[in-house]
Amino acid sequence: MGKIKSAILLTLITLIIAVLCVVCFVPFPVGGDGIHYFNPIINWADRSADLGGYQFGEEAGYLGGSYGVVFYPEGVISAKEYRDNGETEDGPEYVAYAGGSVYLDKEKVCDGGTEPTEEFKTAFEAQLSCLKERFARLQSEDTVLEVRDGYTVYAKLPSAMDASVAAFLYYSYMGDVAVLYGTSSDAASANQIIPRTGSKQKPASEYIKRASMRNNMGTAYVEIDFTDEGLELLSNATSGASESTGYLFLQVGGETVINLSVSEQIHDNLYISGSYTADSAKIVANTIDTALDAGAIELGMEMGELYRVDGNFAPLTLGSVSLSGLDLFYIAFGVLFLAMAVFFLVRYGALGIANILTYLLFLPLITLVYWAVPIAIGAGTIAAFAISSVLLCVSNALSYEAARKEYAVGKTIASSVKTGYGKCFWHIFDLHIALLIVALLVYLIAVTELSLFGLALTFGVALAGLCTLLVNRFLWYLMMGIAKDPGKFCHFKREEVEDDD
Repeated sequence: MGKIKSAILLTLITLIIAVLCVVCFVPFPVGGDGIHYFNPIINWADRSADLGGYQFGEEAGYLGGSYGVVFYPEGVISAKEYRDNGETEDGPEYVAYAGGSVYLDKEKVCDGGTEPTEEFKTAFEAQLSCLKERFARLQSEDTVLEVRDGYTVYAKLPSAMDASVAAFLYYSYMGDVAVLYGTSSDAASANQIIPRTGSKQKPASEYIKRASMRNNMGTAYVEIDFTDEGLELLSNATSGASESTGYLFLQVGGETVINLSVSEQIHDNLYISGSYTADSAKIVANTIDTALDAGAIELGMEMGELYRVDGNFAPLTLGSVSLSGLDLFYIAFGVLFLAMAVFFLVRYGALGIANILTYLLFLPLITLVYWAVPIAIGAGTIAAFAISSVLLCVSNALSYEAARKEYAVGKTIASSVKTGYGKCFWHIFDLHIALLIVALLVYLIAVTELSLFGLALTFGVALAGLCTLLVNRFLWYLMMGIAKDPGKFCHFKREEVEDDD
């Protein structure tokens, strides 16, 4: 390719990279009123509770921190509730547990003694297993779920996550799934149609296969997939809906999670949209689906008081400047990026620009991927991003060193690049494939934070491989087209050969 064409292509590629970086990372005022800002993609991406970040524009503010609650199994109350309410003559008698941190209903939990019964312990383990599955399905990097004081469960979700508060409420519902239908909007007056009542009553899982979240063209909805027997019961119950509007209720443990009006007979699975977001639809679907798997848990659960938890790194105040965890990451990244750029420019001369441009293209592309999937920007995501970044830069350095060795023994620059890439290609390819397999295994096997790390690493490794093997080499090819002396351009030197004379 001629010098003019190479220069034009390099200029266009540089402009495209610059635009992508601005769109993804640079906020700037618009409208001239000092209020409205262009909000880059990085600010629309989900953040972890610890890192947080700042939103520009009308909804400006710190997005870090999280919400936390404590779940109390039926018959277990907090020390505060015990002190506030006390014991009445006709009320339950409680015994202190875990050093007085919680109080247990003496009859319901301890069967008249002072220690929980085996039946209560078994029911609590069923509750805990159901909660773990529900929170794991959220795939939120900042999920915390741990047992405290023996028989309470502490949970935490990032405040930046849509519908995080609703998740606590819905996930506290324990028990089997039931479908009710009636002519009134009051669920109390509706008749249960699933499971069918009677001497041969079967669990709801015999009538409902699954509940899942679907997203079609930006519209989120909950899908309830019935068995043939479940559809028959549903169809029979709603046969008169075309003449008189009816009301359908889906409950978990006696608590309504979905209610909708019915104006015609139902013959097929339910596809329920409306005001759902992707997160809220997932929460509702998870609540129903995990209840189907768990079956009838013979123990209720209550959500305790909701409270706010500040992010671990938010904000750091230095004089009049307030820095979030994400800001601190930007600063650290800037220092490391500068060190990387200096190394490649000193070691490989102008060729180092090819690595810098490749990396500057990798940055907005991986940001767009994390935003679109979406993957929350947090400690796990940053770790995956760091590994992918190192992999990209190391792979580029390996290709440069391989070409340097070929040039040193007398080959032309074109032959050196071709031979060097040929010798190191499979090493680079195998390294990426090995890391890709590890990342996929972590994503498929692990849960919550590790699962998200695996997913983020999968995308990062795949994109780093494409940038190394395609983008970097193409940029190198273009630069060779405008270099007067390609060897000096790359800081490559020939080996000196001593004369025998």
